[in-house]
Amino acid sequence: MPSRKVWGFLLAIGVVLTLAISPSGHTPISSRWNYNEHLFPIFHDQCGSCHNDGGIAPMSLLTYQDAFPWTQSIREEILGLRMPPWQAEDGFGRFQNGHALSAVQMDMILEWSSGGYPLGPRDQIPPVPEITDEWLLGEPSVTLRMPEAFTIDANTDTTVRYFALPAETTEDRVIKAVDFHPGARSVVRSASVFIDASGAAQLLDDADPGQGFGEDPTHAFPNAPPVAVWIPGQTPIVTEDMGFTLPSAATIVVRVQYKKTWITQGQEFSDQSSLGLYFSDRDDVVEINSLLVNSPPTISGREITFTHDIDADITLLGLLPEVDIDSSEMQVEAVTPDGTRVPMLWLREPDSGWVTRFWFASPVALAAGSQLEFKALLKPAAEHVPSASILGSDPAHPIRVSIDYVAGNQTGN
Repeated sequence: MPSRKVWGFLLAIGVVLTLAISPSGHTPISSRWNYNEHLFPIFHDQCGSCHNDGGIAPMSLLTYQDAFPWTQSIREEILGLRMPPWQAEDGFGRFQNGHALSAVQMDMILEWSSGGYPLGPRDQIPPVPEITDEWLLGEPSVTLRMPEAFTIDANTDTTVRYFALPAETTEDRVIKAVDFHPGARSVVRSASVFIDASGAAQLLDDADPGQGFGEDPTHAFPNAPPVAVWIPGQTPIVTEDMGFTLPSAATIVVRVQYKKTWITQGQEFSDQSSLGLYFSDRDDVVEINSLLVNSPPTISGREITFTHDIDADITLLGLLPEVDIDSSEMQVEAVTPDGTRVPMLWLREPDSGWVTRFWFASPVALAAGSQLEFKALLKPAAEHVPSASILGSDPAHPIRVSIDYVAGNQTGN
């Protein structure tokens, strides 16, 4: 199957040809697809979690009146493969939380946006979806809420804040899923969830006079990768027979990234987000661990390559990369002891603004003696601008990757 890059190139040619034969100043109706019957379902399912009234995106796509003024921007974002914000290349690893448009959907959007963007049958106008606060996985085992609202003042466009929320558990539990409900949907860009049994986060919270605390310049926290990351549009992943251990009396810490768009700049917002934890009731749950792999801190040339040796049998569940340097692509491959290469992840234009944990559709068993290979192709004159790491890693390294795994071969192969 052709990759998304190839589809984007072919669709771009089609759009250019369509525009070339269109009369100047007027776009005739030439699209086979209309909004009511064909485009609305795509926008609702693939874009609506951000592009809704009051959402984090600067415009809604869930009514025709809201969508059609943005047809040119929609076309450019689709052709540039920037929306939805899913950076993994098709066919190079498979992921259960994939959020890419199919080739058919891309074709329908591009033909509609360049072919007169017809409304469709007026008696089939879809109702405006209602945004609800229902938990996607049902009622959580424990619901935690920020004790007080955090204010993003009118002069602040982007900021990061950590909030310590005591889990109030009296015994060790295993987290099989996490969901997040933003209080201020217009400005909550992402959230990362940590388990802190060391007390470091609470000390930072107590020392900060404001609600929560900011990035820690001493790097005392985070001291380990997050157990969950959330961005609008991604469904929570449930790990029924494995999970992250939550020690009794530990603190849950939520890192919230606030970011305004040009629509919301100059406005004040109040956020009081909530978090849902889902515990496993099974006795045979396998513990999920995370290991960190860092690139060399020194950059030389247009390519960064580094490796990590696997010294015991493990089963890989997912990858959470941080790329702090302008790169056109980054690849991760595994090499087994017999030399077999296993494609794992290929990121196009890695963007640290959309932190994503890539959960494998099927866990990958790696025997002792295997090796993980990492390679990034840098853009010309790329500079490393260190930013705070959510992985508990040293930001002096331009590329950091958290690898979620369980011990032994858990695939049954």
